[in-house]
Amino acid sequence: MAAALVSFILGQLATITFETAWQELKLVIGVEEEVRKLQSNFEAIQEVVEDAEVKQVVDKSVKRWIDKLKDVAYDMEDVLDEWTTALSKLKTDEAESASVPKKKVRLSLLPFNLGGQVVRGYDISDKIRRINVELDEIAKDKDRYHFARSEITQPRRLERTTAYVDVSEIKGRNDVRDNIVSKLTSEEGSIQTVSIIGMCGIGKTALAQLVVNHVKGQNSFDDVVWVCVSDFFDQIKIAREILEGLRCGSSRDLISLQGLLDNIAEKVRDRKVFIVFDDVWTEREADWEALRAALQHCKHGIRILVTTRKESVVKVIRSSHVFRLELLSDEICWEILKSKAYFGRGESERRDLEDVGMRIAKKCKGLALAAKELGSLLRQKRRRVEWERVLNSGFWELEIAEEYIFRPLLLSYYDLPSTIRRCLLYCAIFPKDYVMGKDELIVHWKMQGFLNSVDDDSEMELKGEEYFEYLADRSLFQDLERDDYGNIFVGKMHDLVHDCLLFMTKDEIVTKEVDSKETWNLDLVSKRARHSSIKISQPNSFPICINGVEKLRTLITIGESYDVTSEGLKKLFSEAKCLRLLDFQLPRIRKVSEEIQVPEEIGNLIHLRYLTFLSYQSLELPESVCDLRNLEYLNIVNCSELPKEMEKLINLKYLYTRDCNRLSHYPKGIGRLTSLQRLDRIIARVDCNHTKDFSVGDFENLDLLRGDLWLELEGNWINIEEVERAKLHKKIHLMELRVVFRSNNAGLEMKDNFIKALNPRPNFHIHFF
Repeated sequence: MAAALVSFILGQLATITFETAWQELKLVIGVEEEVRKLQSNFEAIQEVVEDAEVKQVVDKSVKRWIDKLKDVAYDMEDVLDEWTTALSKLKTDEAESASVPKKKVRLSLLPFNLGGQVVRGYDISDKIRRINVELDEIAKDKDRYHFARSEITQPRRLERTTAYVDVSEIKGRNDVRDNIVSKLTSEEGSIQTVSIIGMCGIGKTALAQLVVNHVKGQNSFDDVVWVCVSDFFDQIKIAREILEGLRCGSSRDLISLQGLLDNIAEKVRDRKVFIVFDDVWTEREADWEALRAALQHCKHGIRILVTTRKESVVKVIRSSHVFRLELLSDEICWEILKSKAYFGRGESERRDLEDVGMRIAKKCKGLALAAKELGSLLRQKRRRVEWERVLNSGFWELEIAEEYIFRPLLLSYYDLPSTIRRCLLYCAIFPKDYVMGKDELIVHWKMQGFLNSVDDDSEMELKGEEYFEYLADRSLFQDLERDDYGNIFVGKMHDLVHDCLLFMTKDEIVTKEVDSKETWNLDLVSKRARHSSIKISQPNSFPICINGVEKLRTLITIGESYDVTSEGLKKLFSEAKCLRLLDFQLPRIRKVSEEIQVPEEIGNLIHLRYLTFLSYQSLELPESVCDLRNLEYLNIVNCSELPKEMEKLINLKYLYTRDCNRLSHYPKGIGRLTSLQRLDRIIARVDCNHTKDFSVGDFENLDLLRGDLWLELEGNWINIEEVERAKLHKKIHLMELRVVFRSNNAGLEMKDNFIKALNPRPNFHIHFF
């Protein structure tokens, strides 16, 4: 995450120097020199931060250095956001602009009122100086760690696999073993490749070892060769291992790849050979081409078995058969776990531990690795209370997690580009077993600035889809569901992956589950919390007091039955001024007649990009919501009236109000939100161009709208001129209109007049309800 954050800050600094207003800020004495120093420090850190992110896993002092760097980078991002927000407000706030004299005014001296905060150029420059002092220390500190300057994408795998295994320890895979052996021993084709794919720890290598043991017992092949490919695909090393497996003596005197491949081609010519490539990562087809050509010389056909975590590998190696390994049952996990944990215990002791042991086995969620390592851990714990402590702990809290359980997963993590690592780590904010909608997750990534490598919003969505598919391809998402076109639209994360992400983010992402019936407080003071989710699973009150939210960027609440006080929200909005994403499910347990009033203090959240209020009671939004100039996403349920000055939300791209049945009209200012892309429902006057209410013609400049729209038309007749003003034919991304006439007098003639005046594109769909 640190690498992507540093890169983003440098991009922001480079961009802001081209802003006209930046020239004004530079008039503040010394600030230009401070910014140059800031850029220089970030650039020096960028050269080594990849290596530091890898080393932090095993070196706690490096982890502390990374944490300090992230804190400073986050603070700098907030300062840059403050400045650009202040400039945006100056340019768009007509009331303030009108009060500024026509003569030239230095922006560096001009005050900006942002959410109750007065921001001046001097304030910004002072914050930059303070950040530079901290960053200077961090930059100097890096030298004592001797970080490598070359980019390191993942740590080398230390352990090597072999074909030898105690088959009695492998449980629950006999059926798939027999199926794989059947494919391998068939006579189809000269080279036949079978792939085993699955997430880390599911038992791919163990299954391959089981297959090897079986085919050796059948004498199906003249030679069986095991090659542990692992993280780096070294063609010469792999060729040598194949020759040694073919019992050709030492190949050390051969130094060229060509010489090695010539030998392989000669040795396999008259033999029936089975080769296992275990733990393949490479996605480059060129890595396989020369080896495949050499193996083609085998007259009797080569059989190849590949294990991998990546779907893309299967395509590259042209697999004829693919086995996607399923998770083991809880019963099989218990068999694996107890074979380790029960060793050396008497019958009575086993009976005493069985119930808690079976519940621990369920924590493995079908992963053989987790069952094996937990069993080894429990073997050392003699008392039941110790087993219960393991049961009640997350994987990331166990002493064995870092070295034995998470290390294989970290290979998958460091195999990712730094930009995608940041997106993956963010997923730790959701609860276990949370069904993540792809579109929902992409919007979250956008609002957090994780997809800002491209400027165009549609390009951001494509980039987000690419990232989601990339993670799914590497088995980091599971239970994927696809639409009729084969596109993934939802997925989940295995508990082990989730715990590994929590282990890596620790205090930065804080998740809290509340199931008591008492009013409670949440203390984040001792944490470095930037993102937090609160799951409320029984009737409760939202925390009256959350301490330490000053740096919080994300707050998500999950639950249907809890209460919240106005004082609690007021305190939250007054203190959590760095929030970028607020997803709030308001209470369900109040009386339906009560109205929830969101406090004016919400206007303090000047960094806010994403705001969701899901309310089961009537909801009233204050006018101060319109001060949220950075707001891009607004989703509200049961709102009784929208703020009048909606036109101030100049960056709004998503407006969802479909479940606001109490709304009687929409403000006219929505028609001036030219960045708007998604609008699921709106009420529009169709009989006139109303001075205050949204009218059909106000669609005129909303050319970026896409998808479908629920349109409720108000009025007893059709104003042709007003409908024509909508210029619907220019909305090339809007695909469908669902129309309701709210008037009881609406008939076929009104519908025909509406369609004729609208003049839709030929492929545009209009449905009347």
